[in-house]
Amino acid sequence: MNNYILVKVVGKNVNNYLKWLLKNKINIIHLDIIKHNELNLIVDYKYYKSLKKYSKTYKITILKKYGRLRLFDTIKNNIVIIISLMLSIIFLYLLSNIIFSIDIMYNDKEIVDMINKELIKYDIKKYRFKKSYAYLNKVKLQILKDNKDSLEWLEIEESGTKYIIKLVERKKESKIKEYMYQSIVARKAATIVDIKAYTGEKTKQINEYVKKGDVIISGVLTKPDGTNLYMRAKGIVTAEVWYKVTAEYPLFYQEEKVTGRSKNVISIYFLNREIPLFPYKKYKKFRKLSHIIIEDNFIPFKISKEKFYEVNIKEDIYTSEEATEKAIEEAVKKMQIQNNKIIKINQTLILKKENLNSKIKVNLFISAIEDITEISEVKYDENAEIVEN
Repeated sequence: MNNYILVKVVGKNVNNYLKWLLKNKINIIHLDIIKHNELNLIVDYKYYKSLKKYSKTYKITILKKYGRLRLFDTIKNNIVIIISLMLSIIFLYLLSNIIFSIDIMYNDKEIVDMINKELIKYDIKKYRFKKSYAYLNKVKLQILKDNKDSLEWLEIEESGTKYIIKLVERKKESKIKEYMYQSIVARKAATIVDIKAYTGEKTKQINEYVKKGDVIISGVLTKPDGTNLYMRAKGIVTAEVWYKVTAEYPLFYQEEKVTGRSKNVISIYFLNREIPLFPYKKYKKFRKLSHIIIEDNFIPFKISKEKFYEVNIKEDIYTSEEATEKAIEEAVKKMQIQNNKIIKINQTLILKKENLNSKIKVNLFISAIEDITEISEVKYDENAEIVEN
């Protein structure tokens, strides 16, 4: 950006002025002779003082500036507007990087209060600056670790100027209710694999099929004389249970994973054209979240704060057999998560398999070995004999 100026020279005879310029070796970029006493010329700004030396009989006027000179003049003439705009942008940027609310998506006040206390420990609260993705992820994992007995899953999402906290409470193992006098019955229909009877009388055998509610270890013992003894039966029954399951898996699999790297960008949109306020290098693959700071309903203008998350995309193409194996794995995994009584998966049988162009669908029979123990209260005769245990 060279510093040139366009000057107007007015005097009695501009030819004499030109001779003086040539004599003093002043480089002329462009020259226009308007009339005998007036000319316009473009020269380097460094010669301006030299031009003024010969101005006793010639009037020198700067008509236009080029390069940095013009930029500096524009800034100087609009300094108040520029400073106001910069302060506004800085103010908006600061506002857009402050958290004004934290929404915990849960309806249990005790859990909500606990999460709030945990977040405050890590300075995540209202009217604080936003934290980085890496920091939020670290906090999330630490909260889960510190509260593993009460939390199954936790996510901290940034949405504009607020954090949205989503969570899944860990289901506590319900304490098995015991009765004064009880029997052990089948929780569901199954084929018995093993019976461990600590107290009570076995009424079923290994490999015997039982229906839901069938007594397996009885808390009522009948004596030879026909009278009953009542006790609290205790034991564990494991059995083979069959499930009918439908599972699907895509032949083309794509997974998008956030790397942890992110960039905050303030952009101006005018006539559908995006103009970043500060240059930045885009990620090759990214996910973008936008939050509008200013928008005009009458003209196509808005200022938006955007966050770019770098992502890695994993892509796999599976054969029909590979997709079938993956579908079975997913079905088994889902069953074990949903049913904590399952001890192991014993067998899987494919009943039907369909190729639906983009995915494989299978109907399965899955055999699981699980604990089917359930306690049932025994109603007893007050005059009957009681066995303490």
